[in-house]
Amino acid sequence: MKIQKVTAIFDEFRLKDVEDALIKHGVRGFTLHPVRGRGRFFDSFNENHLIKHIQMEVYARSEQANDIAQVVVEAAHVNADSEGLVCIVPVNDLFWIHDKCSATDGDFKFHQ
Repeated sequence: MKIQKVTAIFDEFRLKDVEDALIKHGVRGFTLHPVRGRGRFFDSFNENHLIKHIQMEVYARSEQANDIAQVVVEAAHVNADSEGLVCIVPVNDLFWIHDKCSATDGDFKFHQ
């Protein structure tokens, strides 16, 4: 099985919409991190010019990673500057700590 990680950074106010869209498509698991950063747009009212966003990571079967990325893009998009980005990277292996085994195809769900 080939696994990829979809990492998205987007406006924290879009989190509920992104979560709902992923759950609607059968994605059961994701990890969230609060992040601050600076891209094309920056917060000129803030002393360090950093913007608060959410970083989300979703592990998926390779053939589903692009579709998951598109779901996130559609749900996070509001046609504003500095909305964030999404990347997809390969994962060599993924182990579940609870049973000390590698993840399998059946561990990842997604439907169109």
